[in-house]
Amino acid sequence: MTYLLFAVYLLFFCWLITKSRFLQLAGLNNRWLIGLFILKIAAGVAYGWFFTQIPNYEQSSDSWKFFFDSKRHTALLFNDPAKYFSTIIDNPYGREYRHLFSSVNSYWNDLKHTYMVKLVSLFNIFTGSRYYINVIIYSFLTFFGPIAFIRVMNDVFPGKAKLIACCTFLFPSFLFWSSGIHKDGLVFTFLSLIVFVMYFSLKEKQWGVRPFLLIALLLALIFPVRNHVVLACVPGLFAWWLGENYFKRKWLAFFLVTVVCSTIFFTAKYIHPKLDLPISIVLRNIDFIGLGGNSYLPQRKLEPTFLGFVKNAPQALNHTLVRPYITEIYSPLYFFSAIEILLIWILVSVWFFRNGENPYQHSVVQFLFLISIVLLLLTGYIVPQLGAIVRYRAIFFPFLLVPIIASIEWKTFKLK
Repeated sequence: MTYLLFAVYLLFFCWLITKSRFLQLAGLNNRWLIGLFILKIAAGVAYGWFFTQIPNYEQSSDSWKFFFDSKRHTALLFNDPAKYFSTIIDNPYGREYRHLFSSVNSYWNDLKHTYMVKLVSLFNIFTGSRYYINVIIYSFLTFFGPIAFIRVMNDVFPGKAKLIACCTFLFPSFLFWSSGIHKDGLVFTFLSLIVFVMYFSLKEKQWGVRPFLLIALLLALIFPVRNHVVLACVPGLFAWWLGENYFKRKWLAFFLVTVVCSTIFFTAKYIHPKLDLPISIVLRNIDFIGLGGNSYLPQRKLEPTFLGFVKNAPQALNHTLVRPYITEIYSPLYFFSAIEILLIWILVSVWFFRNGENPYQHSVVQFLFLISIVLLLLTGYIVPQLGAIVRYRAIFFPFLLVPIIASIEWKTFKLK
């Protein structure tokens, strides 16, 4: 029965893709769209299967924990709907919703799990609580993110839709980690939709209440699972808007906003001790260090000062943009990740010899670069486990690398 339902759902959503105007405007024909969609489903199935191969996967794999917990919530939805919805705001740590950035004894930290469990519990209604059929629904929802990103990049770099599509979907780590039923695919989707709304609203001079509210809604959907992404996005979006409206050299807006926000980050504690933002990063780092793990990366102690963050920045970027080295092979995943990183840096090297335009003249590319580097830095400061870093950084590869690859004059290289 499961195989039959899988086939039926697969055919239905493939048909639905051909009827979606949003997807049809990506500059790709139906064969491409369906092929990419099936590829994403295959990666999601492989993701689920991979984690069944580890001991006690029901508890050690987040994706499967979401699924098994969701069964209880689906039953609760039918038996006691009021309780089903009230559990979203249940706070076992008292009435105060404090410790926004803490990883222990924090309602906000638990909300990440609750968010995913509730989402999967809704999938269960239509799939009869079958994990791999849930993958199809999740893949369809998160398919709109890459397509939104492709539409923006294809507008910035016209006539390269297929190249942009391949570069977006075929980064192995991005495809794998964003296709499994986890938070990463949702974050990338919401971020890409924010970029889509912002880009076309500014380009078409239609910025107003509607796009503002839509972006606010998308940020609100990200907040429960990655609140720090929202904190990075808001100043970046403001800089983007500022640059488009008031600066001829748009990068100046991003530079000024970065300076102002960095100053606030390090000096807010002088307004009130509870606004000591650097210490919150240090405490998160200590929490992660306590987890240990086989892929633990030794770190220089992070000091909650401006100088301390500057000293640790090269190490943080090394961990997120260079590791694992080819010599750091702990499992097949690390091997493929090391090869991917090597190929990425070869591509970046090729970019220096291109004869095309500078992709960073576009404010949308400047925005993608800014938030990606900020969030990769933050990951490098906080997370010392290579396995977690490989997953967290994957969604930023398209943001950083697609503009570079799309700006390379490949025909010129071929002729030479």
